[in-house]
Amino acid sequence: MEDEFTLEVAILREVQHKNVVRFIGACTSSPHLCIVTEYMPGGSLYDYLHKNHNVLTLTQLLKFAIDVCKGMDYLHQNHIIHRDLKTANLLMDTDNVIKVADFGVARFLNKGGVMTAETGTYRWMAPEVINHQPYDQKADIFSFAIVLWELVTAKVPYDTMTPLQVALGVRQGLRPDLPENAHPKLVDLMQRCWVATPDKRPSFSEITAQLETLFEEVEETAEALNGNSRFLYPCKDLKISFR
Repeated sequence: MEDEFTLEVAILREVQHKNVVRFIGACTSSPHLCIVTEYMPGGSLYDYLHKNHNVLTLTQLLKFAIDVCKGMDYLHQNHIIHRDLKTANLLMDTDNVIKVADFGVARFLNKGGVMTAETGTYRWMAPEVINHQPYDQKADIFSFAIVLWELVTAKVPYDTMTPLQVALGVRQGLRPDLPENAHPKLVDLMQRCWVATPDKRPSFSEITAQLETLFEEVEETAEALNGNSRFLYPCKDLKISFR
């Protein structure tokens, strides 16, 4: 446990990004081991979605997803694999900015050795991790797909199944039901991120670029609609029929 603690501190000391929780300090005198990070008053994204029952607008959803991607892309660029990416480990500050947190099972990729199988949380875990196969940062991409699904649906993934049932199902190709009425580009993105073959999954830098482009399109559409609001609310005496 002390080794795990030391490794977590080592990773936190190396990272500094607006979408990664900021490390303040640590007490390393056993048995008084503790890590101090910045306070995140908004709580976790999991609670925001599932306990507070917030339903996100498309703009808010995209902002959250982009925050996650930027934080994770920074970690991957620094050769860090998180291994437990899920909404419970994504925290919110006072401005609702999302930051990646909890590096208890994170690892440096360039340190050598074999990655431990079945590390993380089954509902968000990649099939290669469950199957005790070699894995890399693309396992985090799979987990992000489940996070994106949560953002779109505001539901807990596989909520009618036990964690073990989920693990067995994902090994056999199980994925969450595709959300109805979701933006088709988001549906396509989550499908590409949770494909069984890790090499076919996009990187976080690619995902970020796609989400930012979609965000701009949504903003432009909203502005266009607002600019033509006089056409959206006709005079009450005006009758229009559509054939």
